[in-house]
Amino acid sequence: MNTSSFTRKARDRQLRKTDLLSAAACLFALQGYHGATMQDIAREAQYDTGTAYLYFKDKEALYFSLLEEKISGLMSMIKEKTSVAKDVREKINILIYENLVFFGSNQNFFHIFISESSKFRWVIDRKITASALMSEHMNYIAGIIKEAQQQKVIRSDFKAEHVADIFVAILSTVIVGLLKEKPSCFENIKNISGYIFDLFMNGVKA
Repeated sequence: MNTSSFTRKARDRQLRKTDLLSAAACLFALQGYHGATMQDIAREAQYDTGTAYLYFKDKEALYFSLLEEKISGLMSMIKEKTSVAKDVREKINILIYENLVFFGSNQNFFHIFISESSKFRWVIDRKITASALMSEHMNYIAGIIKEAQQQKVIRSDFKAEHVADIFVAILSTVIVGLLKEKPSCFENIKNISGYIFDLFMNGVKA
């Protein structure tokens, strides 16, 4: 097989997949998950419906692929920014702040997740929780927690993985609450980030 021909085909396939994901992100934001059909998404990407099904077996698979792509982008950005942080407290601050910025910038897309039926949320949440991508993300957060414990910034008598779970739970609860409210709630990200940092690092003790 001609190598250049193979490379071109691979590029073409990736381009079609990217086009479909971009179209889906746009239509999901405008019409909601159930409002957008595979036919609509294919038409928006300027492909026929059959082409869409060549890359994604159904709309749920397309949504999940798009969700993974967005989370992967968030993880890459966080790793890049935490790698140049001056200390572990700044790394934790970056984790919080960049998550808020990311979800604020993509709130129309993620609002789908909390506004659709509980069955849809359960299926997607179960998939993302079980994914290798989320496992990698949690391990990265646990690594930062371990670093904080070694530097005596966080108490070390708790298992780092459990502390990471608590950290993510606090952050997720705040983000979901913001997604349920009006878009302007994400405007004061710096103060919200400080609040979460204070709550996680210092708890609620008077």
